[in-house]
Amino acid sequence: MSGNSAAYNLGIVREGDAIRSLSDDCVILHISHSVHTTGVMEKRFDRHTLVSELKWKIQTHFGTDSGLMILQLKDQNGQMISDNMDDSRMLGYYSPEDGWTIHAVDLDPNAVNNVRQWTDVSLVKKYEMSEEDYNKRDNSVRAEKIRRAQKLREQGLAPETKEVDPEQWAEEASKIKEGDRCLVFPGDRKATVRYVGKVPELKPGYWVGVQFDEPVGKNDGTAKSKRYFECAMKYGGFTTPDKVTVGDYPEDDIFAELDEL
Repeated sequence: MSGNSAAYNLGIVREGDAIRSLSDDCVILHISHSVHTTGVMEKRFDRHTLVSELKWKIQTHFGTDSGLMILQLKDQNGQMISDNMDDSRMLGYYSPEDGWTIHAVDLDPNAVNNVRQWTDVSLVKKYEMSEEDYNKRDNSVRAEKIRRAQKLREQGLAPETKEVDPEQWAEEASKIKEGDRCLVFPGDRKATVRYVGKVPELKPGYWVGVQFDEPVGKNDGTAKSKRYFECAMKYGGFTTPDKVTVGDYPEDDIFAELDEL
């Protein structure tokens, strides 16, 4: 075993699939939790540590209140050695061996919700930068593209840019109105028209905002954070009028199909 390895420096020796502590005063344990799906592997503990101190250490990692926690000790085969470790005892009292597991049981009735607040990133409010603030940044991708385009123009290498007609698709859009049922290309996806008009956040011209019958869209009726209509996430989308065919396209009756079966 090389003394330069990270594990060796932490007082851990790996022998095949097994691990052991270099010191008899310490033991290498895993930690699992009754609610958290991920635990802590190969953590070194001093055998003289009180169980109450272990609870505090585990609280700082999992967020479980030490007063609402019981610790269980299991051997490497998952066999229960102690189903409720005594706070006043030292860890060494239970004669744990390297590779055993301390399982923390969260007694808080709101434990699942508490853990979700810790781990569910969808609950974290995402920071959204305004277009104005983004345009002020010198180190953004947009700013770099502008600098490169300017350099190409100065060198006479910039490709000719075609001006986009701000009224493109106006005629097609005039034949579509909110509430129309339609098919959206590609894929002949059934939808209901929820918006017809210009969308400055996208390319110039007219757009059609649709609410799909199924979650095959890309948004919830918003274009770059600006809302144009309401619908559930993945049910909304924006497309050009030429890709929309208005007609009598009723929603599929799932229950009727089940009755036929």
